[in-house]
Amino acid sequence: MATGPRLAVTPAPFGTGSAVSVFPLYATVGAAGVDVAGAGGTAFATVWGTNLGVMIPNASNGQVWLYYTCGAVTPGYQVLVGDLVGNTGAVIPATVEAGTLATSSSGWLGPWSPAGYNQQAPTLVTYTGAVNTTPLTAAAQGCVVVDFTATASLCVRAYQSSVVSP
Repeated sequence: MATGPRLAVTPAPFGTGSAVSVFPLYATVGAAGVDVAGAGGTAFATVWGTNLGVMIPNASNGQVWLYYTCGAVTPGYQVLVGDLVGNTGAVIPATVEAGTLATSSSGWLGPWSPAGYNQQAPTLVTYTGAVNTTPLTAAAQGCVVVDFTATASLCVRAYQSSVVSP
């Protein structure tokens, strides 16, 4: 298993303008990266570097999604479910919410609700079977955490929807 830090990503709000409503394909973007500012458009300005995952703040009134587009690699992913199991203080294994993205594809991961997916005790838990063995830090509190097995031709941008009250 690999080790690497995770990038904090600000989600772009759905439906707020043309820049954040652009979902480019990897062939258009041409370079791996992360839109950490939620700016939208075709820019994924932050390079992955040694980072192997993202931490997305998930407000109590909404849900987050992760748009991805990838090139010639086939990255695997794991969503580290933050909900604690009963009174055990433990979390479910990292392999439960996992999968593989298709080569040269784009799509969505999520949505993830705050109640089930936000990190509740990030510095106190360990994930069995994690592809990224770097321990979570306090910065992951209240975030959805997604780790990847490969980032060489992967672009991601987080989005957040909010619950509308009648």
